[in-house]
Amino acid sequence: MRAKVHGEATKAVQFTSGLQYLRCMQHWIRWMCVIVTCSGSIWASAQVREGEWTLATFNVRYDNPSDPLKWTERRDEVAQIVGFYDIVGLQEALPHQVQDVADRLPWMSHVGQGRDADGGGEACPLFYNHDKWELLHHETLWLSSDWKTPGAVGWSADLPRIVTVAWFHQVETGRRVRVYNTHWSHVSAEAREGSARLIASLDAIHKADATAVLGDFNEEADAPGRRALVDAGFVDTYDEVRARCRKTFPSYTTFTPEGSSGGPKIDAIYVKGLKTEWTCVDEIIKKDVFISDHLPVHAVVSWVAVRE
Repeated sequence: MRAKVHGEATKAVQFTSGLQYLRCMQHWIRWMCVIVTCSGSIWASAQVREGEWTLATFNVRYDNPSDPLKWTERRDEVAQIVGFYDIVGLQEALPHQVQDVADRLPWMSHVGQGRDADGGGEACPLFYNHDKWELLHHETLWLSSDWKTPGAVGWSADLPRIVTVAWFHQVETGRRVRVYNTHWSHVSAEAREGSARLIASLDAIHKADATAVLGDFNEEADAPGRRALVDAGFVDTYDEVRARCRKTFPSYTTFTPEGSSGGPKIDAIYVKGLKTEWTCVDEIIKKDVFISDHLPVHAVVSWVAVRE
């Protein structure tokens, strides 16, 4: 079945540009379970049914010229991933990388600024399909006790860390979701736990039909920071075993596919007020390597009762 579908899609459409490719894939993704590309990469996606929508998180790896696949060689594929989903959080994205993705996705808008005091440096932008979602408010906060101060370094972290927060209104249903996109410290467990408690406290203050936390948490699910999110009522979509595309999957792999299946799962999507229908990673290979050192994680979700 999968081979037949892929063959028909390839035969029916001649892709002459990245944009045409992406538009076609958006059409096919509505009913295909798995697409195997000519390069051997796997796009694992469930059928998105009425009432369902999609979230994704993707550490795109900052533009490092010494990487095995340069940014200019992988930016089209990164944009293709982003364009599949409704709301997507990126991490490690430098200003020109954000612009490169935006230029390839005219049906999407984005918010967020860099972590440095002047607004530059690595960002955690949120991309969203502006035909389906209306932006109500957004802000960038620094993960520290002084979260409103640009460039603030929190707790025992070694550099500024941020969370991009946005409120969205779903055009079709009128329901609202608040989304956090974050990248936690890689050196400090104290800073990661402090980051979790800050996000949890912000969520407790503001009311919405649902909340999602997207990010590279730089720790496994049983670490104190991520446990603090669970204690605050968030559910890791990965923990919904019935919705998982396979028994286990990693998220940090380096660029090398060989031996990556046992890698750590430090990237995740947490939700509150949403039901997880499906979750997986997208494994895209170009020139024999992954298109980032992290795999993009995605989830298909649906609304549950309005939170009191």
